[in-house]
Order: sequence, then C-alpha cells, then structure tokens
Amino acid sequence: MSPRARATLAFLQEDLEAIYGVEAPRVQEFLVGRDGARAAGRVPRAPEELLVLEEEDGLALGLYLDDAVVAAAAGTDPHDPRPRLTARGALAPVACAAEGVSHFVYLSTRAVEGQRVSLLELEVQAEVDKFALLLLHLWRRGLRRMSPALRGRLFERVRYHAHLRADELHRYREANRLGGGYARWLEGRYVEDGDIDGLLRELRRTYRRAGREKLSYLGTRTLQ
Repeated sequence: MSPRARATLAFLQEDLEAIYGVEAPRVQEFLVGRDGARAAGRVPRAPEELLVLEEEDGLALGLYLDDAVVAAAAGTDPHDPRPRLTARGALAPVACAAEGVSHFVYLSTRAVEGQRVSLLELEVQAEVDKFALLLLHLWRRGLRRMSPALRGRLFERVRYHAHLRADELHRYREANRLGGGYARWLEGRYVEDGDIDGLLRELRRTYRRAGREKLSYLGTRTLQ
C-alpha cells in the first residue's frame, strides 16, 4: 500500500479517536490484502471486511480493503482546502474506507474493555462514523450546510451487494435506517445552528452507549 493511502487511513483513524476520546492500535499495521485474507481462511466478498479471529489471549484482527478503496485513499488528500473526501467519484470508496477504520477502532476499544459487540452494533456505529467524519471534513471548510446533500448520498442513494444473505441484508438495511435517521436528527439539533461543541458531546456520549441501549437510543432519535 502506498504512503499516501496509509496517510489517508491514518487521518481517518486520528479523526475518529479525536471525536470520541479513544485510542486504538494503528490500523495501518493490521491491513491485509486478498492473499492475506485467504491465508486467514477468509475469501473477501465485499470491498471492506474486518477479519476477526478469537484466540485464547484475545482477538486477532485484520482489515481488508480492495484495490478500488485503496486507490481512492491514495488519490485523496484529506488536508486539501477543498472537500476532496466528498468529491464525486471519491465519496463511495472513501466512505467504505471510513467504515473499515470505524469497525477496527470500535472493536479494538470494546475488546480492551471486555465488552462484546453485535454485528448490528458494529455496522450502525460505522454508519454514524462515516457521516461524522465527512460532515466535519465539510464543516472545517465552511460547508456544513452541505450536510443534507451528504446525508442523501450516504444513506438514501444506496445499493446492497447481491451476494448478501437475507439476514445480512436485513442487518445492513437496519444499520442504514438507524444511521441515516440519527444523522437527520443531528442536523436539526446541532448542524443547522452551527453548534459543533454540542455535536461532538452528543457523538461522544452515544459512542459510549453499548448493545441494546445504543440501538434503542438511536431508534428514538430516528423517530423524532
């Protein structure tokens, strides 16, 4: 993987850790290619997959990103004064990379605390995280009012992989519903008023909720 791709992934992780006040191992050290995934007994079906192996002394993790996602990370400078992460052609693979980094950080930090994480919880948090990362990318550039357009691109104009089983499809649709509804609520409560401090406090509190409590909380926000 190129240094520029690694730098973009590092940026996504550092931003997530700053938002939530957490710290995880460096994701760049856990990246695996298709051959590495196969060696671990997994044939990737999606452009991003978190590989998890339970061992006696904890979890062994690896993050697989396909070539298109890696290429987008390499071709995007997150420090550019223009909103490069949300540019046409970059948003989908960058959002995919953000989901992968989110999965890695969330599971890593929860494992250290001895907490179990459901697949739905993991996916919902990734939906929230990609919106938060990209919203703040726009906000820093004076473009927070583009939030509804960003939300539409992330949560409304979506397609699901044909290979998904019925239970997997249900999980991804539910994660999309909860994440998109929460994003809409955040807009009305914090983004429209430019209350970035309130937004960050809310995101951090929600991050620390776990399991059914988190899913229930997000469900109530989705209905408002």
